[in-house]
Amino acid sequence: MFFTQQAYAGSVDHAASDMENEVGGILAGRLSPEKNGSQGFIIIEKVLPARFTRQGSTFVTFTQDSLVGIINDMDDHYPGLKIVGWYHTHPRLGIFLSHYDKWLHQHFFPEPWQVALVIDPHAAEGGFFIRNSRGALDPERYFGFFEVDGKSGVSIVRWNNLQAEDTIYLEGAEFYE
Repeated sequence: MFFTQQAYAGSVDHAASDMENEVGGILAGRLSPEKNGSQGFIIIEKVLPARFTRQGSTFVTFTQDSLVGIINDMDDHYPGLKIVGWYHTHPRLGIFLSHYDKWLHQHFFPEPWQVALVIDPHAAEGGFFIRNSRGALDPERYFGFFEVDGKSGVSIVRWNNLQAEDTIYLEGAEFYE
C-alpha cells in the first residue's frame, strides 16, 4: 500500500477539521495488477472528504447526497482513479473497526483490495485495515503504508508507520484503468 504525501496531508487535515465528531470520506487511487506471482498494490492519490454527512462523537454516516457528491467529484475531476477504500476518524477512541465499520466495509467496499483507514486525530495515529487472503478483516489489526515522496526527500508522516519510499519504485508500474 502506497499513500502520496498529498493524500496523507488531506486525510490529516480533514481529520483535524472536527476534533470532537467523526468525519470521513473516500480514498481514490490506482490498483496495480498482480504480476509473475507478486501481489499487486494500491496507491492512494486523492482523499475526497464526504460532505453532507450525519455525524456525532462515535459515528459518521455518509448520506445519499454525500455519495452523489463524491461520485460527481470522481467523474468530473479524477476520471482515471478508482475508489480504493474509505476513511473515517475515531476521536479519542483509538484505531479499530467497530462492528458497524466492519459491516459497512464488507457491504459497500467489497473488493478484496479495498481498504479502510481509521484516524484518531487526538493521538495523531492512523492505520489501514486490509483483508487477509481469505477475505476477512481483523477489526483490531491495522497496517501502515509506504509514503510516496512528492520530491522533497522529507517524510511528512507523523504517525508510527512504515519507511518512506521514493517515487522511483512506482516508475513504470502498470495500473488497472
